[in-house]
Amino acid sequence: MDMNSISVLIIEDDVKIAEIQRIFTEKIEGYTVVGIAHTIEEAEQIVPVLEPDLVLLDIFFPDGNGLDLLWKIRANQKKTDIVLITAAKEVEFFEEALRGGVFDYILKPLVFNRFAATLEKFRAHRKKLDTISTVSQHDVDRLLHQKSKTAVNEADMPKGIDPITLEKISNMLKDVGENGISAEKAGLEIGVSRTTSRRYLEYLVAIDHLTADLFYGTQGRPERVYMVKREV
Repeated sequence: MDMNSISVLIIEDDVKIAEIQRIFTEKIEGYTVVGIAHTIEEAEQIVPVLEPDLVLLDIFFPDGNGLDLLWKIRANQKKTDIVLITAAKEVEFFEEALRGGVFDYILKPLVFNRFAATLEKFRAHRKKLDTISTVSQHDVDRLLHQKSKTAVNEADMPKGIDPITLEKISNMLKDVGENGISAEKAGLEIGVSRTTSRRYLEYLVAIDHLTADLFYGTQGRPERVYMVKREV
């Protein structure tokens, strides 16, 4: 294993979902899956042994609760970070996860672009931490506070996302109305293929700049439409 690689432990009771998480993780440069646990009991045994950099953790298990495990990891493995991947939409679970210091909270079903954006941000976060020895207020603000939604940090972009093309798409979206725009139309607007356009639009969905919905026309398959996320 590359010593600079971020080690990941997957804790998920569903074998198929755990395998999907493994495949997704290993698609992202700089990450290595070091283990998979399917029960809380198994996880409690291997977390102290593997001491992973990052844990991908579900909440609901037949033999326990992932949030209880979260607090145990927080108490004993202080250098391990946690991303919750769960179907739990209840606010109380989300609030407890935030109090437990999770890096992110991803709702199932798992979408690769959203997942990849989290892991890219986590890697960028770790790199920033590695560059400082003492903490200034600027460092705190840079690490803890969200960036403006009008700009995306180039260092946080995943592979395949070019900042110039992203800026073109972002500028084009400023003129999109409430009905949104399809990947095909967006591609025509800026002169790229539908596939390329969709990749950038999905990235903007993953980082919470856009929302997406399905539009059901009078015939044919439904079309995915992208809308600018309005400030509330």
